[in-house]
Amino acid sequence: MNNELTLIVERLETRQTLQALMPEKAWDAALDQRIAELPIITAATPSGDKTELIALMAGLHLLNESLDASHAHAQEIEDDPTGAYWHGIMHRMEGDFSNANYWFHNAGPHPAMQKLQDRAADWVRNSTVLSDLPEGAVRDGIAAIARQVRWNASAFTAMVALQESGGSSEDTRGALEYIQHLELEELFAHTEQAARHLLA
Repeated sequence: MNNELTLIVERLETRQTLQALMPEKAWDAALDQRIAELPIITAATPSGDKTELIALMAGLHLLNESLDASHAHAQEIEDDPTGAYWHGIMHRMEGDFSNANYWFHNAGPHPAMQKLQDRAADWVRNSTVLSDLPEGAVRDGIAAIARQVRWNASAFTAMVALQESGGSSEDTRGALEYIQHLELEELFAHTEQAARHLLA
């Protein structure tokens, strides 16, 4: 894999804070510039190979909480399920919840969603976090993750919307940020794996 890409991914993976539900700016502006300058898509890249690479760029920017840059890439591949999924998360993180749900619908039953569901359900069942959360709709929604069979992106969006409207506590914010972290990890792992053969 491209050495600079490896260094960028390592920087993103070792950050000490989780991505905000609604970030106000890029986590690391200098890193965002490094992502933008990655030479992984060139004029010589066959058009059929560009989708996976563009998705990778959208994911890297979103992991760095750079919404506009991520959006620009996701818009280029909005007919692709992975592009639609990155597009949906970006809109949720900017607070455009109905638009987020539109793109989650377009992403369909994305493979990353099942892995996310398994990890999130396991976390809800086996962590002590749930019993520490205040009663309310967000806690109920988090508890429902342990019972559902498939990842419900619109239900999670509704929890984030309620949290951001002031309808819950900072404890629930931390739980939602952790679940979002799992989502970003799984989608990025899928995206990176799809692009790996193009980055040798």
